[in-house]
Amino acid sequence: MKSFIVILLTIFFFGEGRAQKVTNDFFALHNIIRGDSVYNTFDKQVELLKNAGFDGVEINQAESFDGMKAALDKYGMTGSYFYVKLKLEEPYIDPRLQEYMGRLKGSKTIIAPYIVSESKRYKPSSHDADTLVVRLVRQLAGWADEAGLQMALYPHYSFYLERTDHALALIKQINRKNTGMTFNLCHWLATTSEQERSRLRPHLKELKPYLKMITISGANDVLSKQKSVWNDYILPLGTGTFDTYGLLRYILKDLRFKGPVGVQCYNIRGNKQTLIQNTMAVWKDYKTRLESGK
Repeated sequence: MKSFIVILLTIFFFGEGRAQKVTNDFFALHNIIRGDSVYNTFDKQVELLKNAGFDGVEINQAESFDGMKAALDKYGMTGSYFYVKLKLEEPYIDPRLQEYMGRLKGSKTIIAPYIVSESKRYKPSSHDADTLVVRLVRQLAGWADEAGLQMALYPHYSFYLERTDHALALIKQINRKNTGMTFNLCHWLATTSEQERSRLRPHLKELKPYLKMITISGANDVLSKQKSVWNDYILPLGTGTFDTYGLLRYILKDLRFKGPVGVQCYNIRGNKQTLIQNTMAVWKDYKTRLESGK
């Protein structure tokens, strides 16, 4: 009996104690500060975000790679993911990407390709070009693997790859250990029906083995009829009628997701510095609640 009690106490104090700790990196998408008239250089932006407490920031597109990489190195900050375009028309892949991935070797940066048909030849989630996508992503995955990097397909509303179920089907065809996906709350809301939303938890459980990162935001739990759906689906963190905290609690605590968590701030108006401060305050509150089991 005494041995049984000791085992229970050990599980409680050591197993449960560890389980309650939130260790996920919390990063910002570049749009949290992009366009600010004061913080108008990569240096200023990275320094501000680091001082605010963020663990990392997105490297947005190949065009900004050199400037952002220099600022990240200067301040010892992580480029949480590198957002890159994969086109379904020639030239399919930016030739600079292989070099850039090599320069990220040894970092925690996740390569996150979004997939578009600029000619509109292929409609969103039509699956018409999947054979081409598999070939192109395998090429990127090979470059990423050479640099010891992970890759996460990035479903994006109105792009060829816009739905999480499509991304999951592609990942299984691509069949590369370093290749998974991201779950973006705003894009998931923009591409799902009410019935699909009722199955969010089992869907997330299905995605979990392939999840490399997630992004969250405040959002309204509606089928948006606004001219821009982002007016409902990308709100300041901690606002809106969608239970973002409940979603986070399920992914981090129930599914035990250990990857980075990002915050979407696209098209959120107002003072950028205030947005950054408020966002970090909400994250700290979420983290406290998660660690206390509330």
